[in-house]
Amino acid sequence: MPLTEFNWLTSELERRIRRPLPGADAHEALAPPHRRELIRMNPDRLNARLSGVLLLLSPDTEGEALITLIKRTEDKSVHSGQIAFPGGRFEPDDKSLTCTALREAEEEIGIDPTSVTLIGNMSELFVPPSNFIIQPLLAKTGFISGFSPSPAEVASVFSVPVAYFFKSGVQGMYEIDYRAGIKLQVPGYKYENHLIWGATAMILNELLEMIRGNGKVNDAF
Repeated sequence: MPLTEFNWLTSELERRIRRPLPGADAHEALAPPHRRELIRMNPDRLNARLSGVLLLLSPDTEGEALITLIKRTEDKSVHSGQIAFPGGRFEPDDKSLTCTALREAEEEIGIDPTSVTLIGNMSELFVPPSNFIIQPLLAKTGFISGFSPSPAEVASVFSVPVAYFFKSGVQGMYEIDYRAGIKLQVPGYKYENHLIWGATAMILNELLEMIRGNGKVNDAF
């Protein structure tokens, strides 16, 4: 059975998520080099805001697992124009961060929350530039024929075959325009003209480590 076939993979992840997660080690492997300095400058997380994001797995027409990502609109926010998972900040009316992630995913990409089945919580991640603690939620849904992105928040929505991230050369060091003309080399994943880096890459890497399991997954691609 292909390791990234949707039904097989989601069944395996439902079992895997009950065991200890790769957590900090998986995050650190894809952390930007300036992350430690940003944390040193902002060590107090007591005032950090909470958010929930959705790692949504779905099958393509041939049953291969896809994962959905968004490109944020260009604005003046900290994460303007970056690749992210659907999601956002916790609101007082949200009963939980699961509700936050599902509500935001519906608002941002038009996915019906009732069509989504939660697999489980992944490891939370502190994001110092925006002072958020992100709770990633792994979930699955059936075949998606299209999205309805919110033009105010989402420039585009795209789904990537999970198998793609295990191909040679996809993960590497890439140059970004950080701020005020400063360029940095950061670890990440390149997909077409999209660079997945920062918190999104760190969260994605935990999922990929969960799939790797015994470390032999790359032999399949």
